[in-house]
Order: sequence, then structure tokens, then C-alpha cells
Amino acid sequence: RFEAKVDVLIFNPPYVPTPDDEVGSNGIEASWAGGTNGRLVVDRAIPQIAQLLRRPTGVGYLITVDDNIPEELAALFQEHGLLMAPLMRRKARNEYLSVQKISWKDA
Repeated sequence: RFEAKVDVLIFNPPYVPTPDDEVGSNGIEASWAGGTNGRLVVDRAIPQIAQLLRRPTGVGYLITVDDNIPEELAALFQEHGLLMAPLMRRKARNEYLSVQKISWKDA
């Protein structure tokens, strides 16, 4: 229904590295539990993001932390024709949060 129709997507997934079995649980930990490298939810979402974003002008913004290994995430987005680049970075207590911009390679 929304395939290739999303102009702007904002994604603040659970990104904290945790055991995989905490992801999707019924407890409060599900709000931050990101699984291995904090990437279980994000890795699953990448193909969906590629399907949703309008080509070539759709953009996405993704929150990450260093533990998510952003360089690897960028490579996964590239497999789907998307570029991921850091837009801004801020320290929040004991971690650095980054906003990653996702756009089409051919934009």
C-alpha cells in the first residue's frame, strides 16, 4: 500500500545491544532491546525501508549508536541501492547518538 510512496521516513529503532531473546519481548526492555550489536530490528527493516521510500527523492533518518557498527549498516543499505551517511552526532549521557541520512544512490 505504501510501496515507493514515502517521502520522509524517521526511524528510532531499539538500538541497544542486548541478548536477541529480549527483542520483541513483553517487558519494558523491548523498548530499547536491539539484539546482537543492537541491530536485529534495523537489519530486518532495511529491505522494508528500500521498498517504502519514493525513488529517487525519498529520504530516511535513522538513529544509531557506535555499537551498531554504522559502517556495516551503510554496506547493507548499499545492497538495496541506498546510501547512508551521518548527518549529526550528539553525546547523550554514556553514549553517542547519530542521525544517519538514508537516500537513493541515484538521487
